[in-house]
Amino acid sequence: MSTTWIIIICVIAFAVLLCFLLAIANFSYDRFMQRYKEIDKIPIQSGMTTIEFISQINYYVFQNKLKILQISQVAGDAYGNGKLFLSTRTINSNSLASLTIIAHELGHAKQDIEGGKLKRLKFLRYLGKTLGFILPLCLITGIILLFLGEDYFTIGLILLGVGVGIFLLALFNKLLTISIEKDASSKAIIFLKDYLTEGELRKAKRFLKDARLTYWADFLRIILGWTGISKKSKLF
Repeated sequence: MSTTWIIIICVIAFAVLLCFLLAIANFSYDRFMQRYKEIDKIPIQSGMTTIEFISQINYYVFQNKLKILQISQVAGDAYGNGKLFLSTRTINSNSLASLTIIAHELGHAKQDIEGGKLKRLKFLRYLGKTLGFILPLCLITGIILLFLGEDYFTIGLILLGVGVGIFLLALFNKLLTISIEKDASSKAIIFLKDYLTEGELRKAKRFLKDARLTYWADFLRIILGWTGISKKSKLF
C-alpha cells in the first residue's frame, strides 16, 4: 500500500472518529432527556413512592442520619452535606425515573460517609474556578511575549505552561467527576435491586449509563472546542 493511501485512510478514520465524538458531545443530553421521559411514565410494579424508598434506605443504610428537604425547584433533586433535596414533583412519585435518580443521589450520600471523594472534587472545583479566571490572561500574554523576542521568551513560555496546566486540571476534574458519578450509579443499583423487578432494573441501568454519558459529553466538549461546531461547556 502506497504512502498516499495510508494518509487517505488515516484522514478518513480521523474524520469518522471526530464525527462520532462530536455526536456524543452534542447529542448525549438530548438522548438522556428522551430516555428520562420514557421511563418517567413507567410506575414501578411495587407501587413504592420515592419518599418511601428513601425512608427505608435512610433507616437501613444511614441510620436515619440523612436529612430530607423538600424544594420547589423542578429537577432540583440533589445531595449535599448530609442533606437530600427533593423536588415537590419527585417526592411522592413512584416512577422508575424518579426512584433511579434518587437512588443515584443516595449513592453520593454513601460516598460522603465512606471517604473524601466529594470533598476532593468540591475543592478542585473551587480551585479550578479561581484559576480559570487567569487562564485566558496566561495564554494571551504568553503568546504575545513569545513574539516580543528572546528577552521575554522564557516568561512567555512559563505563562503558556501555567495556562496548559490549568487546562489539564480542568480535564482531570472532569474525569474525576465521571469516576464519582459512575461509582454513585453502581451504589444506586445496589440500593434498587431489592425494590425493582429484573426488567425495571435493566431499564434503570441503561438510564444511568445515558446519564453518565452526558458527563463524558461535557469532557469531550472541552477537548473539541477547537472545532467550532461543538456545544460550549464550562471548564470548571
